[in-house]
Amino acid sequence: MQKKGFTLVEILVAVMIVSLLVTMAVPMYDKTVEKSRMAEARTLMKKILESKLRTLDNMDRENYANGLFGFENLDVTIPCVDASTGARLTRCTGNTLYTKDFKYTLLPQGSVSGSTATIINGVCAVRRKGDNAGVNFLYLGELETNSNRDNFLCNDGAGDGSCEVYGLDSTASGWCS
Repeated sequence: MQKKGFTLVEILVAVMIVSLLVTMAVPMYDKTVEKSRMAEARTLMKKILESKLRTLDNMDRENYANGLFGFENLDVTIPCVDASTGARLTRCTGNTLYTKDFKYTLLPQGSVSGSTATIINGVCAVRRKGDNAGVNFLYLGELETNSNRDNFLCNDGAGDGSCEVYGLDSTASGWCS
C-alpha cells in the first residue's frame, strides 16, 4: 500500500525556495513603494509650486518672503496631518505642512550651483520617516531656465546614496530645515 503525501525533505526544499524568493522580492518591493511615494510627492510639489506662483502673481510680487502667505492661501487641497500625532487636519496653515510621508516648505533656503532659479520661489520637501528620512527635495518647475539643470533636485544629506532610490543624483546642498 502506497501512502500519498510529501516527505519532510520535499517540504523543507519548498520552504527554502519560497523563503529565497521572498528574501529577494522584499527589497525590490520596498524600493517600488518608495518610488511611488516620491511620485506622489513630486505631483503634490508641482501643484503647490503652481499655486504659489499664481498667488505671488495675484499679489504682484516677484519673490516669496517669510510670512507673506501660507498654505492656507493656496488654491490646492493638501492632505495635511499634525506633525506630532499624525491626526489628519482639516486646514493646512503656515509655511510648513506635514503629510504622512513628507514635510513640505514654502520657503526653501540655500542655492543650487549653476541654477538660474530664485530658490525661495521653489517648493521644498523632506522625507519624514523610513530608511530615507531626512532626504531633501527641491522643485523649481519653470523657474529653472538653464536647460542643463534639472528642475527637480535631491540631497541625501549624509551622502549615503538615498537619492539613488528615487533615480536622482544628490546635489551639494539641502534646502529644507
